Amino acid sequence: MWKHTHTHTHIHTHAHTPRAREMEDAIAKMTAKGGPFEISLDRWFCGHREIEAPCFNGSQCPKTLRQFYDKTFRENAKRTCLVYQEERYTYSQIWAMASALATYLMHDADIRAGDRVAVCMRNYPEWIVSFIAATAVGAIAVPLNSLWKEKELRYVLADSGARVLVCDQKRFEYTRNTCKSLGIHVVGARTDKGPGAPTPFRDAIDLRHGSRMPLHIEARRDDVACIMYTSGTTGFPKGVVLTHRGVCAQLSMSMAVDAMRALAVDNNASDVPPPCMICPVPLFHVTASHHIFLSTLGKGGKLVLMYKWDAGVALRLIQKERPTSWTGVPTMVQDLMEHPDFERFDTSSLKSIGGGGAPTPTSQVAKTAKKFKGGAPGQGYGLTETNGGVCFNSGEDYIKRPASCGKPYPIVQVCVVATEDDASVKSGDLRRPLGANREGELLIKSPLVMGYYWNKLEKTSSAIVGVEGRGYGWFRSGDIARVDEEGYIYIMDRAKDIIIRGGENISCAQVEAAFYADDCVMEAAAFGIKDARLGERVGLMIVLKRGRRSSAASLVRGARSRLANFKVPRVEDVFFSERALPRGATGKILKRVIRNKVNDALRSGEKVTTSRL
Repeated sequence: MWKHTHTHTHIHTHAHTPRAREMEDAIAKMTAKGGPFEISLDRWFCGHREIEAPCFNGSQCPKTLRQFYDKTFRENAKRTCLVYQEERYTYSQIWAMASALATYLMHDADIRAGDRVAVCMRNYPEWIVSFIAATAVGAIAVPLNSLWKEKELRYVLADSGARVLVCDQKRFEYTRNTCKSLGIHVVGARTDKGPGAPTPFRDAIDLRHGSRMPLHIEARRDDVACIMYTSGTTGFPKGVVLTHRGVCAQLSMSMAVDAMRALAVDNNASDVPPPCMICPVPLFHVTASHHIFLSTLGKGGKLVLMYKWDAGVALRLIQKERPTSWTGVPTMVQDLMEHPDFERFDTSSLKSIGGGGAPTPTSQVAKTAKKFKGGAPGQGYGLTETNGGVCFNSGEDYIKRPASCGKPYPIVQVCVVATEDDASVKSGDLRRPLGANREGELLIKSPLVMGYYWNKLEKTSSAIVGVEGRGYGWFRSGDIARVDEEGYIYIMDRAKDIIIRGGENISCAQVEAAFYADDCVMEAAAFGIKDARLGERVGLMIVLKRGRRSSAASLVRGARSRLANFKVPRVEDVFFSERALPRGATGKILKRVIRNKVNDALRSGEKVTTSRL
């Protein structure tokens, strides 16, 4: 569901959730040799070195995005593909627009295979068309954060070597000078006209209207499909290089899971509605691009774009468009449930309710299952560097293990290794796998893993490593996890999101979960407060639900029954905000912002106020 972290949580209806044994039997049958989603050993480059690992190689598994597009747009030509406000497009209309734009890029903007085409705008249909057009003809799509300003956009456009930028009006204003100095051809989506304006998107489409999608520069399986830049919370963003193999492996996994579930429950009823998803997350984020946009296309479904997040608008869209599943950050699900008009809207079409981008508190999962009738819970986990999700847990398994994000996908290998600050492990043993239920850094090996970081050889070398006895190609997630005896993964916290109090590691997520269990709490963010004696102590910022009241003392009393004493914040270290906590472009709470501002205020002897956030 961000770098980083993408944790995907879903509430699945019982009718669509087969038992674990049935699912395992279906997986075995469909992924066996000769099966439609056959998994077999393959070789490719990861971290600039050749590796060998299991990969999808079946007849139903696309090798490139062009193969994927050709099939889904051909088979679903007459179905509704995209909805944005009052605009509606069929699959054939979107393909015609993408074909015209791809022809324009090649013949009028001189784009060739491997050239970078940057896309930076709000969630407009032009974003979808631009991504399809670029990746269908072997160019590399570079989705840019639409909330970045001049500094970040200048850096990424130069770093990626973009030759074309497709953007909306505000992003054009931010990049006008950069594009001029770098010689970048600009196509403007919904931009103003006049002197100095970019080539209008509609003019580019009209110029090449009726063109067939070009064929002669189609990408190969291990060519780069897109470069997705991380959030850049510790400096300038890193470009995550995702290949056609990696993107298509995620799409194959999505299609395989649907096919497996249908096989396991014999769910072939003709009255099953066409799939539909609302996209409340910015498209430049892997949760939106892979798990919502591309995944919906793979099912021949309808994609409904939201310009920006608004719970009231989302509820109206759910009632009108009848989506069958929902994926967004957990705070969005919370916003929906707490909206004062929630009960007025019909949300019964939803068969799954998902949250991504951050761990979902266990208490919220239970509330979601109760609020959205007829649901059974489930969750998964993944990152930008892994093309999104790498595992999932659902149905009976999740009910038994609500803290686990599940077992890895069949094409994913995981292991846990000691972290550098683990004093019990010698430095030479840092890449030695730990035993079951030992906490350490989670490493992932899979065709889902990125190829490398763009223009950053040293960072690639430190992120993709070898593991003793298990070869090279393991991506360091930066997340602290444990894997139990049966292979279930438990994400404990971010390696950089742990409070170290007097030598004791405290999980921010665990502290937050303890306070989320109080029904008064709308948002909670745990962070470290600098302490002269302990190094750090636990701090907490709380937002109460509308119309609810509570005190720091009352909340702390409630949390004591759920946390060890050393993990419970002092009453004076619990702060309240009357406004929503600061969030990044993807909707995740920016705990580093809260931490820094609270510490700055305490250091200067000032009162911590909501205005400082």
